[in-house]
Amino acid sequence: MAMGSTGPADDYWYQPGGSFYGGVGAKTKAGAPVSETNAMQLSVVWACIKILSEDSASLPLHLYRRLKGGGKERATDHPLYSLMHDQPNSEMTSMTFRQTFASHILSWGNAYAEIQWGKGRVGSSRIVALWPITPNRVKPFRDPQEQIMYRITMPGGVPSVILPKRQVLHVPGLGFDGLFGYSPIGFAKEAIGLGMALEEYSERFFGNGTHPGVVVSHPGKMSQVSHDNLEKALTVAHSGLGQSHRLLLLEEAMKIEKIGIPNKESQFIESKKYSNIEIGTRIYRVPPYMYGEMEKSAWANVEQQAIDYVVQGQRPWLVRYEQGFNTALLSFVEQKEYFFEHLIDGLLRGDMKSRFEAYAIGRQWGWYCADDILEMENRNPLPDGQGKTYLIPLNMIPASEAGKVPQPKQQSSFDHQVAYRARLESAYHRIFADAAERVIRKETKRLKWGMEKHCGNGGFPVFVDEFYREMPDYIQKQMLPAFMSFSEAIMGMETEVNGLKLDGHKVKFERFVNAQMTSYAENYVKNSRSDLLKATELGKFEMKMNQWETDRADEIASNQTVNLADNVIGFLKTITG
Repeated sequence: MAMGSTGPADDYWYQPGGSFYGGVGAKTKAGAPVSETNAMQLSVVWACIKILSEDSASLPLHLYRRLKGGGKERATDHPLYSLMHDQPNSEMTSMTFRQTFASHILSWGNAYAEIQWGKGRVGSSRIVALWPITPNRVKPFRDPQEQIMYRITMPGGVPSVILPKRQVLHVPGLGFDGLFGYSPIGFAKEAIGLGMALEEYSERFFGNGTHPGVVVSHPGKMSQVSHDNLEKALTVAHSGLGQSHRLLLLEEAMKIEKIGIPNKESQFIESKKYSNIEIGTRIYRVPPYMYGEMEKSAWANVEQQAIDYVVQGQRPWLVRYEQGFNTALLSFVEQKEYFFEHLIDGLLRGDMKSRFEAYAIGRQWGWYCADDILEMENRNPLPDGQGKTYLIPLNMIPASEAGKVPQPKQQSSFDHQVAYRARLESAYHRIFADAAERVIRKETKRLKWGMEKHCGNGGFPVFVDEFYREMPDYIQKQMLPAFMSFSEAIMGMETEVNGLKLDGHKVKFERFVNAQMTSYAENYVKNSRSDLLKATELGKFEMKMNQWETDRADEIASNQTVNLADNVIGFLKTITG
């Protein structure tokens, strides 16, 4: 849209055609020319750009208002809310615009859109539309006053248009000056060129190759008529899928020999797989299974790969878009109150059982109400405000009160210690159980997968040894916070009740708790491995898995709160005399 215009009638720069749109591109060492447009003829490039742009554009994009005292609400009354959430201009939906915008930055390393300004209700200027501009025609620069400007090259010999920063939404990708992003396709042109060369080679190999499937040899010399008759007979009798495996009768000492693709010439298939991973995963950080390379994927790890895709592959782009929208579309004053944010919950949703278990934990510990959960499941709230209530456990105490023991006049210090210790153990039971459930969930899921994979081939014991070799670190990572927090609460109780002085012993105490954690993790692995192999030998693998999933977390929580409390108290008495 030309600067100062009020509609899309003269806006032909965001729909350029012909070679102006991208051209042939630079020639690579592999011989294939690569540009931002013809690179998408390679299926893996098309797939990755489509996946990343489509997923980001399909996520709900909301404008939020910060609330006093914390929290946020959707600012549906702000003009930019409907502009970005529903329709950025008269020709595009929000998804179409945002997918186009994302595909530009994924191809060229920059995404641009003209900001069309109009008059607000009270005469103030406001944004009324956004129009994408293809990045190959935009060049950012600084004018003599050091202000950022954008020169837009126009097709058909029309003079260039210069737009100020106020009229351009610009989100750059990776770059070294913060003003201009580098093209991923341009910097990876050699890898993409190799992929395109391999694609062309395979097309020529199968389209124009001279490798017959079989050869029929005759000991003598055949006349042209005999040759034509033999060829016709073989073709009629054995060509086509319906003629496969029919009896072939050869005369006059003729021999038949089957010919396959030579090994050296078939290696390009493996090279294509490597090229796909080089481009899809190393450049665009898309998991191989998403663009069709399934060799390294299994149902046991696809869910984790999907989460990694959201966190490592998609989230950095979403943050880029959000911050670009904030700085370009909101005034400096508005940015203190408003901000854009994508809802990524949909990409992170697991199976129904996992989701409902997570909801149950959030509901139990008081950060979800029933209506919060129903909203995340895209369902209506409960009638009459029934779902607005938040629940909290009755046996919890404020963190500031941990270790402080009330001193009723008619109870002894020992009675207070016993009562308060029981209260602490009860309060921390759920925390220990939650940590143990995370460990058990991973353990049983992985063991079931290993049993399915190695069933019948005798490799399960080796798999178990390899799996449990890595488990201690994971156990410590999940359970150390519970160990440390509970130990500190017990320490606070002992300090208050018995007047222990722990000055100078803090480091020793932390080392002691870490040693307790290490010992627990090692014993856990040792006992689990032993129990598992015994159950497997007796044909009770499934029974053992069910037992672990239903009862083990509570058993661990009950045992560890008691054992750890005893050990901490004994250690404190030792170091304080």
